[in-house]
Amino acid sequence: MYKRIKDFFSRNATAWQFAKYTIFSVAAGIIEVVLFMILNYFLPKNGINQPVSWFIFVYPSLAGGLGALIAFVVSSVVGQALKFITNFKKTFKSTNNIMLSAIGFGVMAIIIVVGLNLYVGGILNTALCKVIPNADIAGAIAKISCQITGFLLAFPVNKFILMRNKTDNADTVKD
Repeated sequence: MYKRIKDFFSRNATAWQFAKYTIFSVAAGIIEVVLFMILNYFLPKNGINQPVSWFIFVYPSLAGGLGALIAFVVSSVVGQALKFITNFKKTFKSTNNIMLSAIGFGVMAIIIVVGLNLYVGGILNTALCKVIPNADIAGAIAKISCQITGFLLAFPVNKFILMRNKTDNADTVKD
């Protein structure tokens, strides 16, 4: 069985990259969710739960307010940083300029963090809090839903734009 899997990935370098990308992203995602859940539990319960309604961000007290917003932001930044560091060299073995890739990744991360995690996450969190009596569980569901969507959007952008390998040789399973 192991030989068949190794042979498959040897013939399908992009599938091997996606497998590594998935492993590194899931590991970073677990750290991100754990950090979110810790912050989302402690911040609102320690008085940082004032409602936030600014620009596109709406976090009512029922959904954790300012504490939930901070939890989404901090955990998202940590998760995105871990994903960039591990995927740049380990998954894609990128030969791109690391500074240019980091800037591009930063722009993509801002779109994902602000667009998905903060805006959509806030809307989803608020809606879920109306049907799920536990704000921590509602927040975790909203967070994980946004993470999965960001994961699926980021792979092609990373592979084909931000973390290209100039030799255009995808790595194989023996790496």
